[in-house]
Amino acid sequence: MPTILHSGSAGTIFGFVALACYAFSAGFYIAFLKKPRPLFGWLATGLAATGALLNLESLYARSVALKSVPYRDIVGSLALLGFFLAVLNILLELRHRDRSLGPFLMPVVFVLLLVALELPMAKTAPAPELRGPVFALHVTLNMLGYAAFAVACALSALYLMVGRSLKRKKGLTLDGPFSRFPSLSYLERANRTSLGVGVVASTAAFCLGAFWATRVWRADHPNWVLDPKIVTVLLILVFYWVVLVRAHRGAAPVTTARLSVAGFLLVLVSYTAINLLFSKLHVFT
Repeated sequence: MPTILHSGSAGTIFGFVALACYAFSAGFYIAFLKKPRPLFGWLATGLAATGALLNLESLYARSVALKSVPYRDIVGSLALLGFFLAVLNILLELRHRDRSLGPFLMPVVFVLLLVALELPMAKTAPAPELRGPVFALHVTLNMLGYAAFAVACALSALYLMVGRSLKRKKGLTLDGPFSRFPSLSYLERANRTSLGVGVVASTAAFCLGAFWATRVWRADHPNWVLDPKIVTVLLILVFYWVVLVRAHRGAAPVTTARLSVAGFLLVLVSYTAINLLFSKLHVFT
């Protein structure tokens, strides 16, 4: 039984119900990919939407309990990242009437929320500077950016998979589950859109974070900009800007797809190793 479950909080209860919805949604998405029955598709989408709503309710309940933003610690940030991934999956599905991303994204959403529920919740009261709207918006936009980059990674992986399969078939029509994947042109356009959302959200988040840091850290930590986490985030942001600009200037879609996958691997390193092991200032409380 996870440690957090013993707290008996409403956020935990909502979280576990959301986790069950995500699990069944992922299963129905995979079943729909293998055998596209309308019922499987409706259940997959409906459960994903229900899980996202309960995930959001869980975050709100944690916010009330913590008297702070619910994602100031790694538990809340993972839950928020999962929420954004579920929402982006549903939005892309409704916009393009295509469920091919669900089998790849929803299992990831499930794992993120599962890890968040397994980790103990923050026990200490938040510092006063962690309660303002600037900090809240900074973290929210960061998680949105990470989610968009994750979607771009999934789209890119699909692009490379479908492209490789078509090359093996030498232009012939794909069969089986591959026949239900979207076209390469759609994957290319959707990847550019996801990259754009991620770059804009992450840039805004970085600017808000810099504004917050100049007010909170400037006196005690004048060299805050040299913190490993902040340097890494800035380099990753520049990397994604280059990828996005190259894509809009007509770079080879295969190259953009590979760079999108590589970029998200860098995001994962920054989010985990750099944040937890090397950063002195930008750490989870």
